Amino acid sequence: MTNSLLQIAKGSSSEKKHELAEHVTDLLAARATDSGSEETNLLNNMLEGVYDSLALDTKQKMSERLAGVKATSSKLAAAMANDELPVAKAILEQSESLKEEDLQKIAQIKEQGHLLAIANRDHVSNDLSKLLIKRGNKDVRHTIASNLGAEIEMAEFEVLVKDMPKQLGDRIRHLRKSNDELIEDLFKDEGEIASGVELVKRTSKISPKAWLIGIRLKKTTLNKAIYQLAQEHNLLDAVALLSFFSGLQTKYVHNLMVRFDSTGIATVCRATGIGAKEFQAVCKERCKHLKFPESTGSKWLTNYHMLDETDARRLLALMKMKLKNANQEQAA
Repeated sequence: MTNSLLQIAKGSSSEKKHELAEHVTDLLAARATDSGSEETNLLNNMLEGVYDSLALDTKQKMSERLAGVKATSSKLAAAMANDELPVAKAILEQSESLKEEDLQKIAQIKEQGHLLAIANRDHVSNDLSKLLIKRGNKDVRHTIASNLGAEIEMAEFEVLVKDMPKQLGDRIRHLRKSNDELIEDLFKDEGEIASGVELVKRTSKISPKAWLIGIRLKKTTLNKAIYQLAQEHNLLDAVALLSFFSGLQTKYVHNLMVRFDSTGIATVCRATGIGAKEFQAVCKERCKHLKFPESTGSKWLTNYHMLDETDARRLLALMKMKLKNANQEQAA
């Protein structure tokens, strides 16, 4: 495969380069999270080499195809992010391959469309938020204020909220306050968190590992697994699956499951695509475990219906980023 691609790369015609770009883009997208391997590096190098000679529509297709592919090199991602808006939009909104310094440079020099795309990222650092607030127009500022995955200092946030419709501002203020408290609890000792007793292992018909294999083979779904485990009174195995699919460590998902509120576990469930029926089953079992009346579970379900999937995904991204940074500081 490598030799054939290199032969195409040597072709100087525009048609050959477009043929190479489309083929290699598909190969790179198929590698998903396989970053750092020799073959992945070669695929990225090829796309980097022909990128400037490609037509705008080819670049746009490449950007949309690779926006969610972690194997994309930071150099290639930066090239697309600095291009015209039709090309840059998907990469700026989604790519995890973009470096913070590249995002900040773009925020300092590009026009409002690029800034708005950055404001829609699942996670926006505090420094990047400051740049967007400073240079952004009203749409950019409102978007960054509404983005629960954006780190914003409270004083700046209050200024932004005052410029928004009152009902929307109050909703965002409430959500951000609840989410800040939730994130703070992640770093507390277990004894400091208002929660019930630990979950215990129970016998289940299918183990979490078997469920995972079935989900990967598309023989079943995460929703079916969570519902069945809740019916079997086995929230501990449900925690294991939610941990895997959310990317949040098991101990944190466990703590969210036994908290006296539902904000945290609702966030994890909504972000991983758990449906209302399945979440209702989880709520029912949580109420039994925490010795709460079933009416409490009904309130949790009502709130779940109002929880936006984008908000949940962004809050989860922020939680993971905070935990990652904390672990890096401890290791330093």
